[in-house]
Amino acid sequence: MHFIQIGSLVIMTKWVILGIGVLAGILIVRVWSAKTQTKELTKAVLNILTNAIFIGFLAWKGSLLLFEPSIVLKSPMSLLYFTGGTKGSMIAVIITNLYFLYHFKKKAIEAHLLIRSILIFSFTTLLVYDLLAIFLLQEQIVLHFIKSMSAFFLLLLTFYYRGQQKREVFHLFKKAALIVGLTGLIVWTVSINISFATPNDEIQTAEQKIGIAEGQLAPDFTLKTISGEEIKLSAFRGKKVILNFWASWCPPCKAEMPHMQEFYAENKESNAVLLSVNLTTAEKKSSDVAKFVDEYELTFPVMLDEDGEIGQIYQAYAIPTSYLIDSKGIVRKKIVGPMDKEMMNELINSVK
Repeated sequence: MHFIQIGSLVIMTKWVILGIGVLAGILIVRVWSAKTQTKELTKAVLNILTNAIFIGFLAWKGSLLLFEPSIVLKSPMSLLYFTGGTKGSMIAVIITNLYFLYHFKKKAIEAHLLIRSILIFSFTTLLVYDLLAIFLLQEQIVLHFIKSMSAFFLLLLTFYYRGQQKREVFHLFKKAALIVGLTGLIVWTVSINISFATPNDEIQTAEQKIGIAEGQLAPDFTLKTISGEEIKLSAFRGKKVILNFWASWCPPCKAEMPHMQEFYAENKESNAVLLSVNLTTAEKKSSDVAKFVDEYELTFPVMLDEDGEIGQIYQAYAIPTSYLIDSKGIVRKKIVGPMDKEMMNELINSVK
């Protein structure tokens, strides 16, 4: 699971590289159109593309209200920090395609020009996304490589095809498919060898160190909850843990709490645990914590860091701060900023 943190904002890396791919797609369409079309047509094509992207983005963000209306009603700020996730992106694609269909019927631009522009934009976006995914996500490398090479050759075909005989295009496509297949096999073989080259002894040695860095054993602690119950972190060894630090006055903390409550409700019988630590020393009044818990109807245990010691150990300086801890008690990820339910589920599913 990969994130990019900008202040208190946490964004999945895959969405960032998708945004870079979209910008690259627009740039390539603009360069191609400027060389082959008039200024008026270039402007018209770019307007349609940018409007489609903007409409798709609004649909993606707004889909959270469709899929999680209760969360948005409890915390309207969720719309600022979160999106409809993968399902929301599918809704955005559908709405964007409907927008394109509207312009096809309107016939303000010749259909072949608009279709070609959409294909160039789409293949460029996929090419850039999958190439960046190879280096930044480092997951499913072979799949991303094959997809990027396929997008590259399809992009070439889109540029190349200008009424040539179908036989010529088909011949070029066969060559492209052969190259993609062979190079994909080579990359797959190399990636398999690399995965077996990691010494297990070195990993185990790193995991024995106590600390908050990734790969280290999470520092143990015991805190009391609002109800007076004592909870010890190491008692949850054998389960996957999301450890969350927050305060009642913190806007992004307010945005993520409904998501955390739903995550807890859906996973409380599973092997996943949500541990919540309130930075009580940062509160204006100690009574604010109980009011916050009642307001957001939180049913998961809320521990009180009344001395501020645990927050210091875990360096929860910017809040919310969360840690993903695996079933062996090893820190696997630190996240600074709010998380939604989809992010938490993906985090939990990414470790054993």
